Amino acid sequence: MVDETPRHEGRDRRETARVVAALILVALLVAFVIDNTRKVTVGFVVGDHETRLIYVLIVTFLVGIIVDRLWQRVRRRH
Repeated sequence: MVDETPRHEGRDRRETARVVAALILVALLVAFVIDNTRKVTVGFVVGDHETRLIYVLIVTFLVGIIVDRLWQRVRRRH
């Protein structure tokens, strides 16, 4: 027997699933940002600074990515 389902139908379903997953992730990200807009005080060695929590989380995330990339580069050299 020959499968009469067109091949592009499976691809369309995967693309639809990716779009739905992306929309869910965007909705979760927006909810996360809205929930973390309150101001917090961040303590440094030389003083304190008041900023929004979401900025602290974003900077922490970016610093983590940079440290991870640097660590991977160091490990490859040895």
